[in-house]
Amino acid sequence: MLYPFQVYQSRVEDHVFWVAKSASLKGCVGQGETAEEAISELEANEREWIATAREVGIPIPAVLVEASQEYSGKLTVRIAPGVHRDAARIAKAEKISLTQYISDAIVNWNAHNSPA
Repeated sequence: MLYPFQVYQSRVEDHVFWVAKSASLKGCVGQGETAEEAISELEANEREWIATAREVGIPIPAVLVEASQEYSGKLTVRIAPGVHRDAARIAKAEKISLTQYISDAIVNWNAHNSPA
């Protein structure tokens, strides 16, 4: 992925799904049943957006490079063994990794608890 993006849950009627939206490429989005699927689709759509822009002469935004990365995305956390076991079981039942389950839970919590 070349450009920054946002990931959030959306609902249409009774269907809840994930959306990944490019912060730089107008109209470039991805959707999926999980945040990971939405990001993966956005990555493919980003490549198509850039290819199409080249073909039709749409200006392509410069890729911004940050001088330093503040967060690596790696987090070590200790939790109670029972919580670990339960989370692992739920992730397995959902057919996703434990890491993805925890990430989805954090994103979902943030979406419902962030100040407006």
